[in-house]
Amino acid sequence: MTSTTDDPDDPADTARRMAAIAAGLHAAGLDARVHDTRGVLDVTAALHRPGSKAVDLTVDDDHYIQLCCWNPADATPGQIVATIRRAIAAIAGPP
Repeated sequence: MTSTTDDPDDPADTARRMAAIAAGLHAAGLDARVHDTRGVLDVTAALHRPGSKAVDLTVDDDHYIQLCCWNPADATPGQIVATIRRAIAAIAGPP
């Protein structure tokens, strides 16, 4: 995906950036949409998994990302910690 923004304070650049994020997430298999709530843009996306709850993701125009996922009810504490550690490593590592 190419960079689409030169000025993060320009609403047109922000709109292009958010559309590019939604398109990239959609290409990766997520149901992704850009929302405009009183001039504030965000992207919401979900990865639907058979037999499990969806993985939900929100990216807002201030660069905040929230990722929500559910563990199986029988997941052990060690499995939960391992999942969280892998997610943090993926996010904190090189792009």
